Amino acid sequence: MSLRPVLLPVDVPGSLWLGAMPGRFGSWNEFEAQARRASLRLVVCLTPQSEVKELSPAYQAAIVQGTLPFGWLQVAMPNYGVPADQAAFRRDVGRIVASLKQGDAVMLHCAAGIGRTGSTAACVLKALGLDTAQAIERVREAGSNPENAAQAGFVDWF
Repeated sequence: MSLRPVLLPVDVPGSLWLGAMPGRFGSWNEFEAQARRASLRLVVCLTPQSEVKELSPAYQAAIVQGTLPFGWLQVAMPNYGVPADQAAFRRDVGRIVASLKQGDAVMLHCAAGIGRTGSTAACVLKALGLDTAQAIERVREAGSNPENAAQAGFVDWF
């Protein structure tokens, strides 16, 4: 598993990383080592807990036991979907943006690190001042992308 960087605006001191669910395609220990190397301060989980439990039991155990080596924020949305609570999503994107502006390293992930991850990353970039086309381009350069019309429309709406 690898963390993929997103190019942020030059005035943002933090770093934004995209990836698949920790421990899904590699070991949890490998991910912990990557997280340390990237100095991750916040990991944003875009999947429901049931999906984490099914796809990465070691990650789920670390969440439940409170042994994550970084801050953790859950912003769950359905696979191929968009957030049900748009106000809460805006609030959570604001928390991500604040972390990036403080210089923190932040990772976004869903199950595979593509659709929900790409959609959320594009919204973060828009909150940092990019327009929709610029945000989508940078997310695509990092290997993610909204996967359907609903996700693309949500990014445009944001």
